[in-house]
Amino acid sequence: MGGVLVSLTEQSIDRTLEYLAFMRQYGFDTIFTSLQIPEEEPADLLEPLGRIGGFAGEHGMELMVDVSPRAFRNFTLGQLKDRGVTGLRIDNGMENAEIAALTHNWQVSLNASTIDQAFLDDLGKLGADFSALEAWHNYYPRPETGLEWNTFKAQNEWLRAQGLKVGAFIPGDGRRRGPLYEGLPTLEQHRHQSPFASYLELHAEGAVDLVVIGDLSLGEWTMKQFISWHEGIVLLGIREQRPSHVWEEVHHNRPDIARDVIRSEEARRHFRGSIPPDHCVERPRGALTLDNDNYMRYKGEFQIVVNPLPSDERVNVIGYVAQEDLPLLPLLQKWRYPFRFLARDQDRE
Repeated sequence: MGGVLVSLTEQSIDRTLEYLAFMRQYGFDTIFTSLQIPEEEPADLLEPLGRIGGFAGEHGMELMVDVSPRAFRNFTLGQLKDRGVTGLRIDNGMENAEIAALTHNWQVSLNASTIDQAFLDDLGKLGADFSALEAWHNYYPRPETGLEWNTFKAQNEWLRAQGLKVGAFIPGDGRRRGPLYEGLPTLEQHRHQSPFASYLELHAEGAVDLVVIGDLSLGEWTMKQFISWHEGIVLLGIREQRPSHVWEEVHHNRPDIARDVIRSEEARRHFRGSIPPDHCVERPRGALTLDNDNYMRYKGEFQIVVNPLPSDERVNVIGYVAQEDLPLLPLLQKWRYPFRFLARDQDRE
């Protein structure tokens, strides 16, 4: 399902292990960390690395570590193996022959943004084991430096065509990593977007196989969304909801996709009874609507508005999708993921 980034120094290892135990329940099976921490004594990193590696081994998780030539001056491959490391993410500065040799004993991740055909050809000539190679993009702590969508997607499609698994990062919305605390996304467009919407966008349309949460934790609401997704259902937050039967149901967009709205395939089919006109107001993007008795045979039609629409005396507005979850609407419209609703407490977020 995904991966999580952990720090060896920014929070206690006990707290990190609690986080990992929680995330493992919901399908997160890859751990990523870094040994490139210039402020720390290298020897001090081995004990926390070993505890995380031990947890990974006990729970069937991969442990990928960011390394560079400088890291190899401080740590031996044997030390890393003994502490449960299963993969190496190679930073700049290593010779192609060294990378090729590593693939025979390690899972090796390369910088996805910089791989080209000449590089892969050279690795092939050097005898690299391509079954051990992956392509992970960087994360970008500094605002305005994250990658652009179209180039990113095209590169990923090419990498997949070469047989490489692609990884990328999204920011968390719980405890952020320092020193900038601006999120750790691969794509700039995800820096201030909901982590779950970013996750789903990468999986649905970004040609990405592994999505790693780049910060140290997720917020309470985002965790609810990932828990729901573990069950195969997209959870949408709602605000200003009025009483309705639709909140208890799981919905799908109809296969005949409308331009302006997401139409619940289930709502009209299941409802019997009267729906008096009420709150027939303008319908901005994200409005949740129910056709009332005035719409005759369409009574009970439940929709999410994708493109703003005017008020209509035949259509009741019964709530609104929370602002943070609006980026999910194009994905629900196009990919027909099942979805459900839960009131979102705006004051707690």
